Amino acid sequence: MMKLPTLFIFSILFLNACAVHTSEPSLEQIVNRYLEVFKKRTDFDKFLSFYDENAQLEDMVYGHYAAGRAEIEKFYAWPQSRVTVLDNKPLFTIEQKVIDKQQRVAIVSGQFHRFEYGGENLGPWRFLIKLQFGEQGLITYQQDWINYTPKAMVNNGENLNILRR
Repeated sequence: MMKLPTLFIFSILFLNACAVHTSEPSLEQIVNRYLEVFKKRTDFDKFLSFYDENAQLEDMVYGHYAAGRAEIEKFYAWPQSRVTVLDNKPLFTIEQKVIDKQQRVAIVSGQFHRFEYGGENLGPWRFLIKLQFGEQGLITYQQDWINYTPKAMVNNGENLNILRR
């Protein structure tokens, strides 16, 4: 009599262990997907989908602040900005990526490769980007530090030393 219930319980446990569980992507997976979409620069809607509706972006050196996904969309403006990467390289290369799962923060550093924008050859530019993620896995805050050259590009930028968050 004990064999049948034991077999039944074992079968249920085994089937449960084999069941496909759909879980939320890890923070590392989200960051990697974001960087791949950013690097390819082909799907602007997908790129914007990584941002929370109320996300904030600060480009510290350029002196630009954007509040909300709509302002971030205007700032990046991929469809209007004709960027052509030169030298048969991707848009950028990641040199270091640090992810703190508990604080939901990613720090990414690397280099934007040479590219053409507005008829001008620009880059290479070194960068450091801080991404803060909310509970839903969306970017809530981004802080960019990009070594823009020529420096004249950033002479008229706003002073972002005032904390807005």
